[in-house]
Order: sequence, then C-alpha cells, then structure tokens
Amino acid sequence: FVVELLNSLLRDSIINYSLQKRRYIWDEDTINVLQTGDGVAGFIASNIKSLPPASQRVLQLLSCFGIQTENSLLRHLEHFQEGIITFLDNFVEMGIIDRAGGIVIFTHDLIQQEVYESAPLAERQIHHLIIGQCLGEEANADKSSDTIEKLTIGLDHLQLDEPEFFSGKSMFSSMISIACDQIDCAGPDAITEESQRFRFAKWNLAAGQEAYRQSSSRAALYYFSKGIEFLGQDCWHKNYKSLCFELHKGAVIVSFTLGEPDDVLLHAKEVASNMAFEDSLEIEPLVLRSL
Repeated sequence: FVVELLNSLLRDSIINYSLQKRRYIWDEDTINVLQTGDGVAGFIASNIKSLPPASQRVLQLLSCFGIQTENSLLRHLEHFQEGIITFLDNFVEMGIIDRAGGIVIFTHDLIQQEVYESAPLAERQIHHLIIGQCLGEEANADKSSDTIEKLTIGLDHLQLDEPEFFSGKSMFSSMISIACDQIDCAGPDAITEESQRFRFAKWNLAAGQEAYRQSSSRAALYYFSKGIEFLGQDCWHKNYKSLCFELHKGAVIVSFTLGEPDDVLLHAKEVASNMAFEDSLEIEPLVLRSL
C-alpha cells in the first residue's frame, strides 16, 4: 500500500524530485487534504480509473459477478474478452483481487462497487447481457430449455421428474442459473428483439425448474417470475402461450411449497383466465389446498 501510495503521489506530481535540493519535495497541505476513502481499499479504488482501458474493462466484467466468482467461469468469457485470465495476476499484484482455490475475489467490497459503478448503466446492462449469453450458450441452454423436465403435481408430494442425464448439481444447473442471473440483471428493458425476450424467458423457465429440483424454492420462484416479466403483459395473446403457462404453473407449485397462498391464487387466476379448462385442472389441487 505504501509503495502504491508513493507511486500515485509521484504520478500526480504531488511529490517531485528537486535537482537543486537533491531530494524529494512535496506539498504537505495537499497531502493532508487527500481523501483515501475507506483506508487501503479506498485508495486502491480511486486509482483504478488510471488503469488502461482494457484493464478497466476486464475489471468491470469481473464486478458484474459481485464480490467473487469462479476462475472456471471466466474462461468461458475468453472468446468475448480475449486474455481475460492473463489480467488477473496483475490485478493480484495491485491488491485489487485475490485468487484462492479457484475463486477470484475482490479484496474489498468498496473496490468492487467502485469498479462496477465506473461504467454507465447502459454499459453495465450490456456487460450483464453478454456475460449471460456467453454462459448460457456454453451450457447449451437453448437445447436444454426445449427438453427440460416438467414439473409434476401430486396431492401429497411435489417434485420434479428426475432427469436421467443429471446427477447432483450439474454444470448445467450452475451455468444456467448464473447465466440467468446476469441476463436478469440486464432486464427486459435492455432487450429490443422480441425473439431474444422469448429465448431468455425459456432460459429462466429452465433455471427455475433446475432450482426447484435442487430444493431452492425461493430461487425457483424468482426465475419463474423473471421469465414471466421477459414475456411481457400480452404474452397470452402471442405465440408464447405454452411457455407462459409453464412459467405460471411453476410459480403456482413453488408458491405452494413456500406456503404463500396469495401467490398461488394470483398465478392460478392467470392460468384459469387464459388457458383451456383441462389445462387449469393441472394446478386445481394446489388452488383448493390454498383456499
């Protein structure tokens, strides 16, 4: 920290070498009013803006994952940001991040926040969107969301049909949830193409079903709700009726599991108002038990 502080003062010409006096000289008043925020972290964060644009961009991508992420995830972004892994060692030397056990973590939440907010909102949305697309495509989310297992309802037991190709928490389970987390951070307003909204709604359906299979009911409800949000208010009147039904049905099941009868009735009403009577019968047992 001391070395970095002195280098910073030299770069800003606050400390200078005097040939006449044959020593370094400085302006004590200027140094005394310098604000370094939250100690070392504040100083490091303030110096990030002086980094080369490529370094700042890589840091901004890292900050989109929050305070930490896995090194293996970053490798999937290589074709979007070439050499992203090679920047990490330099960031470690600067005290911006640490690496331990395959985890890349910012050394302080203030640094992560400073990096994240250094990009304009529109640029942050683009970063989230591109990261989500990269990870989703690596997880083959388009194919998986077309063949994802269905939620089944029983009066005495709620479950997901056990898929033959998953064992424990699969790579798909992790990747699709992280991909949707990124895309959902961008939000529907960042996406102009209707086909892309439909695509990401399907990904959220897949992520929700996976989360429910992993007994993460609260996460599942979040993904189902985000999927509905991506389809928009007039989703029932377009070609998305089947997908909208699956999202609302998933929300009914998960809301019942969480003991939230008002949400059960809310989503069930949407189904009853827009689907055939025989379709609404699929969730009727849960509606009756929520009354």
